Amino acid sequence: MELNIFKYITFKRLFNAIRIILSFYISRVTGKPVVWGMPVSYSIEPTNHCNLKCPECPSGLGTLTRPLGLLKFEDFAKLIDEISDTGFYVQLFFQGEPYINKQLPEMIRYAQKRKVYISISTNGHFITEKNVDYILENAPDKLIFSMDGLDEESYQQYRIGGTFAQADAGLKALTRRKQELKMRLPYVELQFIVMKQNENQLEDVIKYGKESGVDRVEFKTMQISSYENAVKFLPTNPKYRRYVVENNTIRTKNNLQNHCFAVWRTSVITWDGRVVPCCFDKDAIFEAGQLNGNTFNEIWHSRELNDFRENILNDRAGVRMCRNCTEGLNMNILGIEN
Repeated sequence: MELNIFKYITFKRLFNAIRIILSFYISRVTGKPVVWGMPVSYSIEPTNHCNLKCPECPSGLGTLTRPLGLLKFEDFAKLIDEISDTGFYVQLFFQGEPYINKQLPEMIRYAQKRKVYISISTNGHFITEKNVDYILENAPDKLIFSMDGLDEESYQQYRIGGTFAQADAGLKALTRRKQELKMRLPYVELQFIVMKQNENQLEDVIKYGKESGVDRVEFKTMQISSYENAVKFLPTNPKYRRYVVENNTIRTKNNLQNHCFAVWRTSVITWDGRVVPCCFDKDAIFEAGQLNGNTFNEIWHSRELNDFRENILNDRAGVRMCRNCTEGLNMNILGIEN
């Protein structure tokens, strides 16, 4: 079983979570943003550099308009010091490949000392036989290993610039050494995004996951940004799509309602300290403020972020990025524990 996240719950964190949930439901009823407390979880970006060029990733494609860079350990530690009393779950990734940042292990250690659960998503190309012991010595609580094909043809159609052989070697080096050292962490999740070129491999993925020694296999639906990519990548089986494709257009299957718990329960911070409402704001278009000289608490309760929440409560469809949002829609098709 995945490491029990409830061990990270303190009275103060639980009280904060209750306040956030209550304030969200009051906001839904009144149509006015009420925010009691701080986020329960965070996404903090170690870097927006990436070694791959995946067609639906603005980081890999080089289409991000915000600057590229690396999060400094000192800035990360300062943020953790501020948020760890109330927040307990940090996804140490947003855009980019986290292991490009050489200070990532130091960040993991620091957050875990503050009793913060750390999850990292990687393409695995920076995990090798040579550094696997160092990776494990500084293991996150959860490591999501993204691998969207079981051969070079299917893998490289989307994971452009990488190879299945390299990703496979990294995963197996990690799980093999973890077993040899009898280590509890990290909880390893093999994540497989279902696409047209790999939807025939799902049974083989389950078998591969068991043979590779991962803790869980997770199938996910694909996020797309254009009709052209929908035609190119979406699987033929509608069960594995989060979109309806018709009349040369795409739309998500969920009904877009005028509320979104995400902008109450979580926050995203870019490598250079920009606070944005959620993970769909990849280019920080709706930036609420920067941590340079400001506390996170000030930005979280700022007029800018509350104005954004009010827009969500009154006309969510009017916010462009929300039209491709999966809040309220299950992105995970199937999860299998090994």
